[in-house]
Amino acid sequence: MPGYAKVIMLLQSMVIFFFSFWVLQEYTYNFYFQAYVNDIVQTNGSLIAVLVFVSSLGLALGLFKVLKSTHKQIGALANQPRAPTMSPIASSPRPAIDLHPMVAALKADMAHQGTIEPIPPIEIKDTPPPPRFQAQPDPQQVKTQVGTPSTVITGTMPVLKRVNPDQAQGQNSQR
Repeated sequence: MPGYAKVIMLLQSMVIFFFSFWVLQEYTYNFYFQAYVNDIVQTNGSLIAVLVFVSSLGLALGLFKVLKSTHKQIGALANQPRAPTMSPIASSPRPAIDLHPMVAALKADMAHQGTIEPIPPIEIKDTPPPPRFQAQPDPQQVKTQVGTPSTVITGTMPVLKRVNPDQAQGQNSQR
């Protein structure tokens, strides 16, 4: 399957999910939409149930037909005559086993394929690691706040009181 088809299917799935979420939210929070949907379900509930039953039955029959045709194709592959092999004729110590039709079909398919070409070796080139950069220390010192802000309660919400660093140094030196 091409990559763009996968992207389109992903986008379609996202759009369907978005619209489903939107309809669910609309049903949850819109009283008129709830009344409309409930009225439709009450009026046409039996028709909806029949449509769901018929579509489920059609889906099941379609899947059964595909399964049956696949089983016939596997049986036809398993019963195909085999080409003579170049192996020496010798009795094997193992008795012949009745294989599952799927395994027999795979073995027959593999026997009809030609020789397999070897995979060319992969060339690995060593590349030098990128140069590492070290940060130079900053000549300016970072200013830090010395004092801890005190909490002032106004109304019901606690609010932090603003403290300037110069003011905090003055308070610390007075102590």
